[in-house]
Amino acid sequence: MTHALSPLIQAHELQQLIQKSPHLKIIDARFDLMNPNYGHESYIKGRIPTALRLDLEKDLCNLKNGNNGRHPIKPDNLLIDVLQNIGLNNDDHIIVYDDKSSMFASHAWWVLKHLGHENVQLLNGGITAWKALNGEIETTDPKPISKGNIELRESDFGLIMLEEILEYVTGDPDYQLQIIDARGEARFKGETEPLDPIAGHIPTAMNYPFEYNLNEMGLFKSPEVLRSQWQEFLQGIDPSTIVNQCGSGVSACHNLFSIYYADLGATQLYHGSWSEWCADPTRPMATKHD
Repeated sequence: MTHALSPLIQAHELQQLIQKSPHLKIIDARFDLMNPNYGHESYIKGRIPTALRLDLEKDLCNLKNGNNGRHPIKPDNLLIDVLQNIGLNNDDHIIVYDDKSSMFASHAWWVLKHLGHENVQLLNGGITAWKALNGEIETTDPKPISKGNIELRESDFGLIMLEEILEYVTGDPDYQLQIIDARGEARFKGETEPLDPIAGHIPTAMNYPFEYNLNEMGLFKSPEVLRSQWQEFLQGIDPSTIVNQCGSGVSACHNLFSIYYADLGATQLYHGSWSEWCADPTRPMATKHD
């Protein structure tokens, strides 16, 4: 399988593109789980020129009710409203970036792919790579935005809901579904849990920390290297059965992006992830004491 448009774009390619593409839209997806204001403040201080702002919690997440995880994703129609309101159109070539190992950019990339937008890329290395090339930084007030016409279209990037995960974990062991947890090994094993009330993981899940996708410079490894890594990890498991999860549906998108970039196909996302799963202590859980 090959992609018409590579999922990943390099900073020097963006520098060339920004001069000549009338339909280019750049999205700043910076965020910090420990400081929700960080992304907006960073955007105001300085951004890649013309970048629009997409905030994880303010723009993409629904209200939390204690049972739906730390970052419950808005319904598709409300996500489309958000994207229209920041000025995105059907024919736009969209590039997303952050400054945190591409975790939040991967999530924004997934949102667009999930809603059926094909022409979207992730900036490798984010704004850090842009600055390393002495890329221009815009610090003036953002310009007013005209409402866009982006629409919901068909997509291979589906959502798997809690009920389906629960049915798999507690039901038919032959059901074709493989959960992959993108959190760090210590959190997966239940040795530590800085964000959620219970430490552990969903039974049957395999652990593939998203940092495995990056090289020592914080850039995505090549598609060939990633493909080799994933195939070795999966040991013959069909990639089409993969459901990605993490703590709250964000870093899981890093693995989802990596799998797609490695030409192993579009995989699915359980957005509620561990934070939603562990909200009900009666659900099966693998913990350190098991």
